[in-house]
Amino acid sequence: MNLELIPLLILALLLISAGGAEVETAEFVMEGDHEITDHRGALIVGDATVTVPADAEVSGPVYVIGGELRVQGRVTGDVTQLSGTLVVDDGAAIDGQLLHVAGTERLAGGARIGERTTADVTPSERGPVATYVPSVLLTLLLALVGGWMGRKRPALLNNVGTAAREYTVVSLTVGALLFVTFLAVFVFMAFTLVLIPVSLLGLLVGALAIAYGVLAWGYLIGKHLEAARADLATAVGVVAVMILLQVLGFVPLIGELVAIGVLLTGLGAVVVTYFGLSRFEPAILPE
Repeated sequence: MNLELIPLLILALLLISAGGAEVETAEFVMEGDHEITDHRGALIVGDATVTVPADAEVSGPVYVIGGELRVQGRVTGDVTQLSGTLVVDDGAAIDGQLLHVAGTERLAGGARIGERTTADVTPSERGPVATYVPSVLLTLLLALVGGWMGRKRPALLNNVGTAAREYTVVSLTVGALLFVTFLAVFVFMAFTLVLIPVSLLGLLVGALAIAYGVLAWGYLIGKHLEAARADLATAVGVVAVMILLQVLGFVPLIGELVAIGVLLTGLGAVVVTYFGLSRFEPAILPE
């Protein structure tokens, strides 16, 4: 699942609830090609191609957050396009309101639309200051926290860094499995509006754990600097890690995969050491 769809999915679920529809009956089509011939309830189109055939009728509401929705038949309710592609063929009909927020829209001349509304949310051009200031501020914040921990709690960072360095495969595997599992649970909880705050809290904890891993990598780099002050060395190491991640982000595919691997390895090391509270000792199978 595309991570960029998660905020749009939450927004669609909130809109469904606000509109009076039952979130529990909503259908989320995440991938593949599908024909919807008879669906009574809310429909969310994700990374998929969904077609309403010429002889079919869907009640809606329908939310397009990615992929493509092709209407050849009839949608009796509202259609909201937050992203993706919407195609309405000749002879097709949308009886309710068509709200276009973002994405590609192709409406045939013979298509029948009850009411069409466009929300202009085109972002303004961001200058270099607006582009890089958030990254710089985040780097400085992590450097300050890393410097404090390098002086006050070096053992915690050392435990996490040692696990990431000496047991890289284990840490990467744990981090990747945790990330995939968390993503699936996050999407599942998002369908229950009561659990959305819990899922957002989990997202925050996950982000903090990833940041913790970055601090541990920075601590490892700082140890190689052989500086007199551990806090300064750790802060410099954290800055170096953040710069490295930014540079890798400019390298298509390979650089991005390496950057993701670094972050997931740090995440896994944080988990297997219980946030650095204990050293990781791999299990030894009896002979």
